[in-house]
Amino acid sequence: MILIRKRPPPQALTTYRLTPDSTGEQPRAARYNDDDPHFTTVVKPAMREALVREQRGLCCYCNDRIEATDTGMKIEHRVPQHGPWRDPSRDLDWTNLLGACCGAIDNPRGRGAKVLHCDSSKAERPVALDPTEASHTAAIEYENGGRIHATRPEFDRDLDEVLNLNDETLVERRDKALTVLMHELRKRYGVGSWKASQFQKLLDQHRDPPGGSLRPFAGYLCWWLERAVRKSR
Repeated sequence: MILIRKRPPPQALTTYRLTPDSTGEQPRAARYNDDDPHFTTVVKPAMREALVREQRGLCCYCNDRIEATDTGMKIEHRVPQHGPWRDPSRDLDWTNLLGACCGAIDNPRGRGAKVLHCDSSKAERPVALDPTEASHTAAIEYENGGRIHATRPEFDRDLDEVLNLNDETLVERRDKALTVLMHELRKRYGVGSWKASQFQKLLDQHRDPPGGSLRPFAGYLCWWLERAVRKSR
């Protein structure tokens, strides 16, 4: 998981929030309304593009790749839109909106329901973990092999029970991403003992890549490289 630094909302959303919603008996503040053609064709596309840009191309939770299309991502409400934990005042609050992957993996046995994770697993449940808070993402750790956990129990529950980020398939995909990174290290520096400066150079490139888009599972890769830098000093 990476720290998401929220930027100003897209102008289309700012303008839309100032436009009264007149679908009820009396005009009221604008709301997240998928029945409004302007919202779905103008505002939501602008929101998707802005979320992908500020998250540098990765899902807010699992760090898999997302794309600014209606099939390439979901707009996640960290504080839910519906259910007992909803807060209608935050439906269009940019600080509450995140970009999430579609969150469905084919059942590894080839039959039955898809395995859900991230926003799709969370549904209308609350989460304590906030990827826009530095102290929260600092509590995230990994294990060799790709499992994710947190130093704070409430975040650990979110990772396992709400977001399902330790699903077997996700863990395997993180581990494969690290295998690719190891191949890159061997190609650059050969086989043998690598120096802290070599790990640091690769870490800098993963934190601030050319073009701005991060690699999938960048949170795990950067964690591994940070630890490698410390160990090799």
